[in-house]
Amino acid sequence: MPELPEVETIRRGLEAELAGARVAEVELRPCRIFRTSPEAFSKRLPGQSFRAFRRRGKFLVFELDDCFWIVHLGMTGQMTVRHPDRSDSPGFLKHPATGLQRARQHPPDRHTHLLLALQDGRAVLYRDVRKFGRQELLERDETMLEEYFASLGLEPLSSEYSWEAFRAGLRGRRLAIKAALLQQNVVAGVGNIYADEALFQAGVHPSRLVHRIRMHELRDLFEAIPKVLSRGIRFGGTSLRDYVNSDGAQGSNQNELEVYGRAGQPCPRCGWEIQRIVVSQRGTHFCLRCQPRQGRRAGGP
Repeated sequence: MPELPEVETIRRGLEAELAGARVAEVELRPCRIFRTSPEAFSKRLPGQSFRAFRRRGKFLVFELDDCFWIVHLGMTGQMTVRHPDRSDSPGFLKHPATGLQRARQHPPDRHTHLLLALQDGRAVLYRDVRKFGRQELLERDETMLEEYFASLGLEPLSSEYSWEAFRAGLRGRRLAIKAALLQQNVVAGVGNIYADEALFQAGVHPSRLVHRIRMHELRDLFEAIPKVLSRGIRFGGTSLRDYVNSDGAQGSNQNELEVYGRAGQPCPRCGWEIQRIVVSQRGTHFCLRCQPRQGRRAGGP
């Protein structure tokens, strides 16, 4: 599933491409991704211009003339821009498990559920093989938008991300720290990949119960989260299987991961073998020496 760095990379790409662009017409395939009726998309979006491009956690928020278009990419969602003066890739590269097609530019196919034709001849395509994504329209009202995202936690790359708020969000919780991070109501946008990476950076075992983590360890985790997210953005997101950016290209952050997906390989810090367990029904990667079950003493390795 695309996490904050992947969604932010897509947001930046779409902003660079679409600022001021106007929608001419809409083509769609009705399916479960539409939380607002498909008819509303077809009637409301033509004639509207893209005014601003936002992100909240893993959600994209496009501000149009009189509404917000909210997009969640689910597990396999892609948003790309198709140019009339650019040749489509001659063939799709299909992933053997998902069937996801990777190409710099591709024509619509049976997995393309929404197409916005722009007045300048370009098109915005939303493609989603597994259809776990979400498409929704809201009135262009900031209060309604704030209420829509009320359950989300701190935005980790914003000024609201403070040590006091982070600590308050975890206070009293009696569950594994990784499970708390995945819930989105403490910190928004952190998923499986970046939770593992941040916990490794902080030296915190992913199954440690929140209320048993020492304060200096929580502080290290608080500082690690924006660092690993920023690194993910710097390398264009993590492309392990499904993710491509708005131009159809893969990211390269998979080459920078220290523990995620590296079970059986040596830890980049100490050389011990990286382990894989399941926490909150998600495959979880860590180094037992760098992230001991009983925690680290202040000033320890």
